[in-house]
Amino acid sequence: MSTEVAIDRTRTTKHPTASVVVLCVAALTYATLEGMVAPALPILQQAVGASTAAIAWVFTGLLLTGTVSVPLVGRLSDVYGPKRVLLGVLTITSLGVVCAALADSIVLLALGQALQGVGVGFVPLSITALSRLREGSSGKGGVGLVIAMAGLGTIAGGLLAGPLLAALSYHFIYWIPLGVLVLTGLAMVLFLPDTRPDTGQRIDWAGAALLAGGLIALLLGVTFVPSAGWGSPLVLLLLAAAVVLLTAFFVLERRIAQPLVDLRAGGRPVIITYVVGFTSGWVNSATFVVLPLIVAAPLASGYGLGESPLMTGLLLTVLGLFGGLSAPLAAPLERLVGARNLLVVSCVPLVAAPAVLLAGQPGFGQLATASALIGIGTGLGFAQAMNVVMANVPAERIGSASGTAYVMRGVGGTLGAQVTGSLLTIAVLPELGVSAWSGFVTALAITAVIAVVALVSAAALPRGRSAN
Repeated sequence: MSTEVAIDRTRTTKHPTASVVVLCVAALTYATLEGMVAPALPILQQAVGASTAAIAWVFTGLLLTGTVSVPLVGRLSDVYGPKRVLLGVLTITSLGVVCAALADSIVLLALGQALQGVGVGFVPLSITALSRLREGSSGKGGVGLVIAMAGLGTIAGGLLAGPLLAALSYHFIYWIPLGVLVLTGLAMVLFLPDTRPDTGQRIDWAGAALLAGGLIALLLGVTFVPSAGWGSPLVLLLLAAAVVLLTAFFVLERRIAQPLVDLRAGGRPVIITYVVGFTSGWVNSATFVVLPLIVAAPLASGYGLGESPLMTGLLLTVLGLFGGLSAPLAAPLERLVGARNLLVVSCVPLVAAPAVLLAGQPGFGQLATASALIGIGTGLGFAQAMNVVMANVPAERIGSASGTAYVMRGVGGTLGAQVTGSLLTIAVLPELGVSAWSGFVTALAITAVIAVVALVSAAALPRGRSAN
Protein backbone atom coordinates (compact mmCIF):
# COMPACT_ATOMS: atom_id res chain seq x y z
CA MET A 1 0.00 0.00 0.00
CA SER A 2 1.18 3.56 -0.62
CA THR A 3 2.61 5.50 2.29
CA GLU A 4 0.44 8.34 3.58
CA VAL A 5 1.97 11.74 2.92
CA ALA A 6 1.20 15.28 3.96
CA ILE A 7 0.58 17.93 1.32
CA ASP A 8 2.29 21.29 1.66
CA ARG A 9 -0.55 23.84 1.46
CA THR A 10 1.40 26.92 2.49
CA ARG A 11 0.47 28.73 -0.73
CA THR A 12 -2.91 27.24 -1.49
CA THR A 13 -5.02 30.25 -0.45
CA LYS A 14 -3.34 33.07 -2.41
CA HIS A 15 -4.85 32.91 -5.90
CA PRO A 16 -7.48 30.14 -6.05
CA THR A 17 -9.70 31.84 -8.65
CA ALA A 18 -6.77 32.84 -10.86
CA SER A 19 -5.48 29.28 -10.64
CA VAL A 20 -8.79 27.85 -11.88
CA VAL A 21 -8.84 30.36 -14.75
CA VAL A 22 -5.28 29.46 -15.78
CA LEU A 23 -6.06 25.75 -15.77
CA CYS A 24 -9.21 26.32 -17.83
CA VAL A 25 -7.30 28.41 -20.37
CA ALA A 26 -4.65 25.69 -20.71
CA ALA A 27 -7.28 23.02 -21.34
CA LEU A 28 -9.21 25.24 -23.78
CA THR A 29 -6.12 26.25 -25.76
CA TYR A 30 -4.77 22.74 -26.07
CA ALA A 31 -8.12 21.31 -27.17
CA THR A 32 -8.59 24.13 -29.69
CA LEU A 33 -5.12 23.47 -31.10
CA GLU A 34 -5.81 19.80 -31.66
CA GLY A 35 -9.34 20.51 -32.89
CA MET A 36 -7.93 22.61 -35.75
CA VAL A 37 -5.69 19.85 -37.08
CA ALA A 38 -8.43 17.64 -38.58
CA PRO A 39 -9.89 20.34 -40.88
CA ALA A 40 -6.34 21.35 -41.86
CA LEU A 41 -5.25 17.80 -42.64
CA PRO A 42 -5.51 18.03 -46.47
CA ILE A 43 -3.44 21.23 -46.43
CA LEU A 44 -0.87 19.69 -44.08
CA GLN A 45 -0.66 16.58 -46.26
CA GLN A 46 0.06 18.67 -49.34
CA ALA A 47 2.55 20.89 -47.53
CA VAL A 48 4.75 18.01 -46.37
CA GLY A 49 4.13 15.78 -49.41
CA ALA A 50 2.79 12.86 -47.36
CA SER A 51 0.76 9.88 -48.52
CA THR A 52 -2.67 9.20 -47.06
CA ALA A 53 -1.27 6.36 -44.95
CA ALA A 54 1.62 8.49 -43.70
CA ILE A 55 -0.47 11.52 -42.76
CA ALA A 56 -2.56 9.31 -40.47
CA TRP A 57 0.42 9.28 -38.09
CA VAL A 58 -0.41 12.89 -37.29
CA PHE A 59 -3.26 11.47 -35.20
CA THR A 60 -1.78 8.07 -34.36
CA GLY A 61 1.39 9.57 -32.88
CA LEU A 62 -0.60 11.98 -30.72
CA LEU A 63 -2.93 9.20 -29.56
CA LEU A 64 -0.07 6.88 -28.60
CA THR A 65 1.98 9.51 -26.79
CA GLY A 66 -1.02 10.91 -24.98
CA THR A 67 -2.35 7.57 -23.79
CA VAL A 68 1.04 6.24 -22.73
CA SER A 69 2.26 9.39 -21.00
CA VAL A 70 -0.82 10.27 -18.91
CA PRO A 71 -0.41 7.60 -16.17
CA LEU A 72 3.27 8.49 -15.71
CA VAL A 73 2.56 12.22 -15.78
CA GLY A 74 -0.15 11.72 -13.17
CA ARG A 75 2.19 9.82 -10.87
CA LEU A 76 4.93 12.42 -11.34
CA SER A 77 2.45 15.06 -10.14
CA ASP A 78 1.79 12.95 -7.04
CA VAL A 79 5.50 12.82 -6.27
CA TYR A 80 6.74 16.27 -7.35
CA GLY A 81 3.57 18.37 -7.27
CA PRO A 82 1.19 19.28 -10.12
CA LYS A 83 2.64 22.75 -10.78
CA ARG A 84 6.10 21.47 -11.69
CA VAL A 85 4.73 18.69 -13.86
CA LEU A 86 2.22 21.01 -15.57
CA LEU A 87 5.06 23.34 -16.53
CA GLY A 88 7.07 20.38 -17.82
CA VAL A 89 4.12 19.15 -19.89
CA LEU A 90 3.55 22.66 -21.19
CA THR A 91 7.20 22.88 -22.27
CA ILE A 92 7.13 19.54 -24.11
CA THR A 93 3.80 20.40 -25.76
CA SER A 94 5.13 23.80 -26.88
CA LEU A 95 8.21 22.13 -28.35
CA GLY A 96 5.90 19.84 -30.30
CA VAL A 97 3.92 22.83 -31.58
CA VAL A 98 7.14 24.47 -32.81
CA CYS A 99 8.21 21.25 -34.58
CA ALA A 100 4.83 20.94 -36.30
CA ALA A 101 4.78 24.62 -37.31
CA LEU A 102 8.25 24.37 -38.88
CA ALA A 103 7.76 20.90 -40.38
CA ASP A 104 8.77 20.38 -44.00
CA SER A 105 8.43 16.59 -43.86
CA ILE A 106 5.96 14.09 -42.48
CA VAL A 107 8.60 12.86 -40.03
CA LEU A 108 8.97 16.26 -38.35
CA LEU A 109 5.21 16.89 -38.46
CA ALA A 110 4.44 13.51 -36.88
CA LEU A 111 7.16 14.09 -34.27
CA GLY A 112 5.64 17.46 -33.40
CA GLN A 113 2.19 15.94 -33.05
CA ALA A 114 3.56 13.10 -30.92
CA LEU A 115 5.20 15.59 -28.55
CA GLN A 116 1.93 17.49 -28.38
CA GLY A 117 0.29 14.25 -27.24
CA VAL A 118 1.86 14.78 -23.81
CA GLY A 119 -0.57 17.69 -23.47
CA VAL A 120 -3.41 15.20 -23.06
CA GLY A 121 -2.27 15.23 -19.44
CA PHE A 122 -3.46 18.81 -18.93
CA VAL A 123 -6.91 17.74 -17.72
CA PRO A 124 -5.87 15.06 -15.17
CA LEU A 125 -3.03 17.29 -13.98
CA SER A 126 -5.50 20.15 -13.57
CA ILE A 127 -7.72 17.88 -11.49
CA THR A 128 -4.76 17.13 -9.22
CA ALA A 129 -3.99 20.83 -8.89
CA LEU A 130 -7.62 21.67 -8.16
CA SER A 131 -7.72 19.14 -5.33
CA ARG A 132 -4.99 21.12 -3.56
CA LEU A 133 -6.12 24.70 -4.08
CA ARG A 134 -7.97 25.26 -0.83
CA GLU A 135 -7.63 23.71 2.60
CA GLY A 136 -10.80 21.76 3.33
CA SER A 137 -12.07 21.93 -0.25
CA SER A 138 -12.03 19.13 -2.80
CA GLY A 139 -11.79 21.54 -5.73
CA LYS A 140 -14.71 19.80 -7.43
CA GLY A 141 -16.24 23.09 -8.56
CA GLY A 142 -13.39 23.55 -11.02
CA VAL A 143 -13.28 20.00 -12.37
CA GLY A 144 -16.39 20.41 -14.48
CA LEU A 145 -15.10 23.74 -15.79
CA VAL A 146 -11.80 22.25 -16.93
CA ILE A 147 -13.52 19.28 -18.60
CA ALA A 148 -16.02 21.68 -20.20
CA MET A 149 -13.21 23.85 -21.59
CA ALA A 150 -11.53 20.79 -23.09
CA GLY A 151 -14.78 19.76 -24.80
CA LEU A 152 -15.63 23.24 -26.03
CA GLY A 153 -12.07 23.75 -27.26
CA THR A 154 -12.37 20.77 -29.60
CA ILE A 155 -15.54 22.26 -31.11
CA ALA A 156 -13.98 25.75 -31.28
CA GLY A 157 -10.97 24.34 -33.12
CA GLY A 158 -13.16 22.78 -35.77
CA LEU A 159 -15.13 26.00 -36.22
CA LEU A 160 -12.11 28.32 -36.25
CA ALA A 161 -9.94 26.27 -38.59
CA GLY A 162 -11.85 27.17 -41.76
CA PRO A 163 -11.80 30.97 -41.40
CA LEU A 164 -8.21 30.90 -40.10
CA LEU A 165 -6.95 28.76 -42.99
CA ALA A 166 -8.80 30.96 -45.47
CA ALA A 167 -7.13 34.12 -44.17
CA LEU A 168 -3.68 32.92 -43.10
CA SER A 169 -1.08 30.24 -43.75
CA TYR A 170 -1.62 26.86 -42.08
CA HIS A 171 1.39 27.61 -39.87
CA PHE A 172 -0.80 29.93 -37.81
CA ILE A 173 -2.96 27.07 -36.51
CA TYR A 174 0.18 26.31 -34.51
CA TRP A 175 1.72 29.75 -33.90
CA ILE A 176 -1.38 31.37 -32.42
CA PRO A 177 -2.05 28.59 -29.84
CA LEU A 178 1.69 28.55 -29.06
CA GLY A 179 1.54 32.20 -28.04
CA VAL A 180 -1.40 31.52 -25.75
CA LEU A 181 0.32 28.47 -24.24
CA VAL A 182 3.46 30.51 -23.47
CA LEU A 183 1.40 33.21 -21.76
CA THR A 184 -0.48 30.49 -19.87
CA GLY A 185 2.82 29.07 -18.67
CA LEU A 186 3.85 32.46 -17.30
CA ALA A 187 0.48 32.73 -15.53
CA MET A 188 1.01 29.28 -14.03
CA VAL A 189 4.36 30.41 -12.60
CA LEU A 190 2.71 33.47 -11.04
CA PHE A 191 -0.60 32.12 -9.77
CA LEU A 192 -0.56 28.33 -9.42
CA PRO A 193 0.45 27.23 -5.90
CA ASP A 194 3.47 24.97 -5.60
CA THR A 195 1.99 22.14 -3.52
CA ARG A 196 4.54 19.41 -2.89
CA PRO A 197 4.14 16.12 -1.03
CA ASP A 198 6.63 15.16 1.65
CA THR A 199 9.62 13.12 0.55
CA GLY A 200 9.50 9.35 0.51
CA GLN A 201 7.44 8.82 -2.64
CA ARG A 202 9.04 7.26 -5.72
CA ILE A 203 8.22 6.36 -9.31
CA ASP A 204 7.55 2.77 -10.33
CA TRP A 205 9.60 2.82 -13.57
CA ALA A 206 9.19 -0.91 -14.20
CA GLY A 207 5.42 -0.56 -14.02
CA ALA A 208 5.58 2.48 -16.29
CA ALA A 209 7.51 0.51 -18.89
CA LEU A 210 5.09 -2.44 -18.79
CA LEU A 211 2.04 -0.20 -18.98
CA ALA A 212 3.49 1.85 -21.83
CA GLY A 213 4.43 -1.25 -23.79
CA GLY A 214 1.04 -2.84 -23.24
CA LEU A 215 -0.90 0.27 -24.24
CA ILE A 216 1.26 0.85 -27.33
CA ALA A 217 0.75 -2.75 -28.45
CA LEU A 218 -3.01 -2.55 -27.81
CA LEU A 219 -3.53 0.78 -29.58
CA LEU A 220 -1.29 -0.11 -32.54
CA GLY A 221 -3.09 -3.42 -32.92
CA VAL A 222 -6.47 -1.72 -32.97
CA THR A 223 -5.17 1.04 -35.28
CA PHE A 224 -4.03 -1.51 -37.89
CA VAL A 225 -7.41 -3.27 -37.94
CA PRO A 226 -8.96 -1.18 -40.77
CA SER A 227 -6.08 -1.95 -43.15
CA ALA A 228 -5.06 -5.44 -42.01
CA GLY A 229 -8.23 -6.90 -40.47
CA TRP A 230 -8.83 -8.41 -37.03
CA GLY A 231 -7.44 -11.78 -38.10
CA SER A 232 -4.13 -10.59 -39.54
CA PRO A 233 -0.93 -11.98 -37.93
CA LEU A 234 0.30 -8.45 -37.15
CA VAL A 235 -2.87 -7.47 -35.31
CA LEU A 236 -3.04 -10.77 -33.42
CA LEU A 237 0.63 -10.50 -32.44
CA LEU A 238 0.20 -6.96 -31.14
CA LEU A 239 -2.96 -7.83 -29.20
CA ALA A 240 -1.26 -10.90 -27.70
CA ALA A 241 1.71 -8.74 -26.66
CA ALA A 242 -0.72 -6.27 -25.08
CA VAL A 243 -2.35 -9.04 -23.03
CA VAL A 244 1.02 -10.33 -21.80
CA LEU A 245 2.45 -6.90 -20.92
CA LEU A 246 -0.70 -5.60 -19.26
CA THR A 247 -1.12 -8.81 -17.26
CA ALA A 248 2.48 -8.48 -16.06
CA PHE A 249 1.75 -4.85 -15.17
CA PHE A 250 -1.28 -5.75 -13.01
CA VAL A 251 0.65 -8.53 -11.25
CA LEU A 252 3.54 -6.16 -10.51
CA GLU A 253 1.29 -3.35 -9.26
CA ARG A 254 -0.30 -5.61 -6.66
CA ARG A 255 3.07 -6.72 -5.28
CA ILE A 256 5.07 -3.52 -4.79
CA ALA A 257 4.70 -0.92 -2.06
CA GLN A 258 4.46 2.17 -4.28
CA PRO A 259 2.96 1.15 -7.63
CA LEU A 260 2.51 3.46 -10.59
CA VAL A 261 -1.26 2.86 -10.39
CA ASP A 262 -2.45 1.80 -6.96
CA LEU A 263 -5.40 -0.42 -7.83
CA ARG A 264 -6.35 -0.56 -4.15
CA ALA A 265 -6.50 3.23 -3.61
CA GLY A 266 -10.12 4.36 -3.47
CA GLY A 267 -11.53 0.84 -3.65
CA ARG A 268 -14.73 0.05 -5.55
CA PRO A 269 -15.75 3.68 -6.25
CA VAL A 270 -12.57 4.33 -8.23
CA ILE A 271 -12.83 1.08 -10.20
CA ILE A 272 -16.36 2.17 -11.12
CA THR A 273 -15.04 5.50 -12.43
CA TYR A 274 -12.61 3.58 -14.67
CA VAL A 275 -15.54 1.60 -16.09
CA VAL A 276 -17.56 4.78 -16.65
CA GLY A 277 -14.58 6.43 -18.32
CA PHE A 278 -14.08 3.46 -20.66
CA THR A 279 -17.74 3.19 -21.60
CA SER A 280 -18.30 6.93 -22.10
CA GLY A 281 -15.24 7.02 -24.36
CA TRP A 282 -16.63 4.10 -26.38
CA VAL A 283 -20.07 5.68 -26.80
CA ASN A 284 -18.63 9.07 -27.74
CA SER A 285 -16.26 7.68 -30.38
CA ALA A 286 -18.88 5.35 -31.84
CA THR A 287 -21.07 8.41 -32.34
CA PHE A 288 -18.27 10.23 -34.17
CA VAL A 289 -18.11 7.28 -36.56
CA VAL A 290 -21.86 6.73 -37.06
CA LEU A 291 -23.22 10.27 -37.42
CA PRO A 292 -21.15 11.43 -40.43
CA LEU A 293 -21.93 8.22 -42.33
CA ILE A 294 -25.69 8.53 -41.78
CA VAL A 295 -25.63 12.20 -42.77
CA ALA A 296 -23.61 11.62 -45.95
CA ALA A 297 -25.32 8.41 -47.15
CA PRO A 298 -27.67 9.01 -50.12
CA LEU A 299 -31.43 8.96 -49.69
CA ALA A 300 -31.55 5.80 -51.81
CA SER A 301 -29.84 3.91 -48.96
CA GLY A 302 -33.09 4.07 -47.01
CA TYR A 303 -31.50 5.72 -43.97
CA GLY A 304 -29.13 8.41 -45.22
CA LEU A 305 -29.87 12.13 -45.36
CA GLY A 306 -27.70 12.88 -48.39
CA GLU A 307 -26.43 16.05 -46.72
CA SER A 308 -23.06 17.83 -46.78
CA PRO A 309 -20.37 17.73 -44.06
CA LEU A 310 -21.80 21.04 -42.83
CA MET A 311 -24.68 19.15 -41.19
CA THR A 312 -22.22 16.73 -39.60
CA GLY A 313 -20.35 19.69 -38.17
CA LEU A 314 -23.59 21.08 -36.79
CA LEU A 315 -24.49 17.80 -35.10
CA LEU A 316 -21.03 17.41 -33.55
CA THR A 317 -21.22 21.02 -32.39
CA VAL A 318 -24.49 20.16 -30.63
CA LEU A 319 -22.73 17.23 -28.95
CA GLY A 320 -19.81 19.40 -27.85
CA LEU A 321 -21.96 22.26 -26.59
CA PHE A 322 -24.21 20.04 -24.49
CA GLY A 323 -21.14 18.27 -23.12
CA GLY A 324 -19.43 21.54 -22.30
CA LEU A 325 -22.50 23.04 -20.68
CA SER A 326 -23.36 19.97 -18.60
CA ALA A 327 -19.90 19.21 -17.16
CA PRO A 328 -19.80 22.24 -14.78
CA LEU A 329 -23.17 21.18 -13.36
CA ALA A 330 -21.69 18.05 -11.77
CA ALA A 331 -20.56 19.67 -8.52
CA PRO A 332 -23.80 21.55 -7.68
CA LEU A 333 -25.97 18.60 -8.75
CA GLU A 334 -23.97 16.25 -6.56
CA ARG A 335 -24.77 18.41 -3.56
CA LEU A 336 -28.47 18.05 -4.37
CA VAL A 337 -28.80 14.35 -5.19
CA GLY A 338 -25.60 12.69 -3.97
CA ALA A 339 -22.62 11.21 -5.79
CA ARG A 340 -24.13 7.81 -6.58
CA ASN A 341 -27.46 9.10 -7.86
CA LEU A 342 -25.80 11.68 -10.09
CA LEU A 343 -23.44 9.13 -11.62
CA VAL A 344 -26.41 6.87 -12.37
CA VAL A 345 -28.41 9.75 -13.89
CA SER A 346 -25.46 10.76 -16.07
CA CYS A 347 -25.35 7.28 -17.63
CA VAL A 348 -29.03 7.33 -18.65
CA PRO A 349 -28.49 9.62 -21.68
CA LEU A 350 -25.74 7.29 -22.94
CA VAL A 351 -28.25 4.43 -22.99
CA ALA A 352 -30.99 6.59 -24.50
CA ALA A 353 -28.92 7.97 -27.39
CA PRO A 354 -28.44 4.73 -29.37
CA ALA A 355 -32.03 3.78 -28.51
CA VAL A 356 -33.23 6.99 -30.16
CA LEU A 357 -31.30 6.13 -33.33
CA LEU A 358 -32.64 2.58 -33.32
CA ALA A 359 -36.24 3.75 -33.00
CA GLY A 360 -36.60 4.04 -36.79
CA GLN A 361 -34.82 5.38 -39.83
CA PRO A 362 -33.14 8.46 -38.34
CA GLY A 363 -33.97 11.99 -39.44
CA PHE A 364 -32.24 15.20 -38.46
CA GLY A 365 -34.32 15.52 -35.29
CA GLN A 366 -33.30 12.09 -34.05
CA LEU A 367 -29.64 12.71 -34.88
CA ALA A 368 -29.67 16.06 -33.07
CA THR A 369 -31.41 14.50 -30.05
CA ALA A 370 -28.90 11.66 -29.91
CA SER A 371 -26.01 14.14 -30.18
CA ALA A 372 -27.38 16.21 -27.30
CA LEU A 373 -27.92 13.11 -25.15
CA ILE A 374 -24.39 11.85 -25.71
CA GLY A 375 -23.00 15.31 -24.98
CA ILE A 376 -24.86 15.41 -21.66
CA GLY A 377 -23.90 11.85 -20.76
CA THR A 378 -20.21 12.20 -21.54
CA GLY A 379 -19.81 15.71 -20.14
CA LEU A 380 -21.76 15.29 -16.92
CA GLY A 381 -20.75 11.66 -16.44
CA PHE A 382 -17.00 12.08 -16.82
CA ALA A 383 -16.96 15.21 -14.65
CA GLN A 384 -18.81 13.31 -11.93
CA ALA A 385 -16.48 10.32 -12.33
CA MET A 386 -13.53 12.64 -11.67
CA ASN A 387 -15.34 14.05 -8.64
CA VAL A 388 -15.72 10.51 -7.29
CA VAL A 389 -11.98 9.97 -7.76
CA MET A 390 -11.19 13.15 -5.83
CA ALA A 391 -13.55 12.19 -3.01
CA ASN A 392 -12.22 8.65 -2.54
CA VAL A 393 -8.51 8.67 -3.36
CA PRO A 394 -5.83 9.87 -0.91
CA ALA A 395 -4.29 13.23 -1.85
CA GLU A 396 -0.99 11.62 -2.83
CA ARG A 397 -2.74 9.38 -5.38
CA ILE A 398 -5.17 11.74 -7.13
CA GLY A 399 -2.77 12.38 -10.02
CA SER A 400 -2.26 8.74 -10.94
CA ALA A 401 -5.91 7.82 -10.34
CA SER A 402 -7.33 10.64 -12.47
CA GLY A 403 -4.72 9.92 -15.14
CA THR A 404 -5.76 6.26 -15.21
CA ALA A 405 -9.43 7.25 -15.61
CA TYR A 406 -8.43 9.45 -18.52
CA VAL A 407 -6.48 6.61 -20.12
CA MET A 408 -9.46 4.29 -19.74
CA ARG A 409 -11.57 6.86 -21.56
CA GLY A 410 -9.01 7.04 -24.38
CA VAL A 411 -8.73 3.27 -24.74
CA GLY A 412 -12.51 2.93 -24.73
CA GLY A 413 -12.75 5.60 -27.40
CA THR A 414 -10.19 3.90 -29.62
CA LEU A 415 -11.84 0.49 -29.32
CA GLY A 416 -15.30 1.99 -29.80
CA ALA A 417 -14.28 3.71 -33.03
CA GLN A 418 -12.53 0.67 -34.52
CA VAL A 419 -15.17 -1.89 -33.53
CA THR A 420 -17.93 0.34 -34.85
CA GLY A 421 -16.07 0.96 -38.09
CA SER A 422 -15.46 -2.76 -38.56
CA LEU A 423 -19.12 -3.63 -38.00
CA LEU A 424 -20.17 -1.11 -40.64
CA THR A 425 -18.04 -2.86 -43.26
CA ILE A 426 -19.65 -6.28 -42.81
CA ALA A 427 -22.73 -5.48 -44.92
CA VAL A 428 -22.46 -2.99 -47.81
CA LEU A 429 -25.03 -1.87 -50.37
CA PRO A 430 -23.10 -2.72 -53.57
CA GLU A 431 -25.01 -0.38 -55.85
CA LEU A 432 -24.31 2.62 -53.58
CA GLY A 433 -21.04 1.65 -51.92
CA VAL A 434 -22.28 2.52 -48.42
CA SER A 435 -22.95 0.43 -45.32
CA ALA A 436 -26.28 -1.34 -45.03
CA TRP A 437 -28.58 -0.27 -42.18
CA SER A 438 -28.13 -3.69 -40.58
CA GLY A 439 -24.52 -2.77 -39.80
CA PHE A 440 -25.66 0.39 -38.02
CA VAL A 441 -28.23 -1.60 -36.04
CA THR A 442 -25.54 -4.00 -34.82
CA ALA A 443 -23.10 -1.20 -33.99
CA LEU A 444 -25.72 0.85 -32.15
CA ALA A 445 -26.98 -2.19 -30.23
CA ILE A 446 -23.45 -2.93 -29.02
CA THR A 447 -23.01 0.73 -28.09
CA ALA A 448 -26.24 0.55 -26.07
CA VAL A 449 -25.00 -2.56 -24.25
CA ILE A 450 -21.74 -0.78 -23.40
CA ALA A 451 -23.77 2.15 -22.04
CA VAL A 452 -25.88 -0.24 -19.93
CA VAL A 453 -22.64 -1.57 -18.41
CA ALA A 454 -21.86 1.99 -17.36
CA LEU A 455 -25.33 2.40 -15.84
CA VAL A 456 -25.13 -0.86 -13.88
CA SER A 457 -21.62 -0.03 -12.68
CA ALA A 458 -22.71 3.43 -11.53
CA ALA A 459 -25.58 1.87 -9.57
CA ALA A 460 -22.99 -0.19 -7.66
CA LEU A 461 -21.35 2.96 -6.28
CA PRO A 462 -21.77 3.06 -2.48
CA ARG A 463 -24.45 5.47 -1.31
CA GLY A 464 -23.54 8.71 0.36
CA ARG A 465 -22.95 12.34 -0.35
CA SER A 466 -19.51 13.91 -0.69
CA ALA A 467 -19.26 17.57 -0.01
CA ASN A 468 -17.35 20.04 -2.10
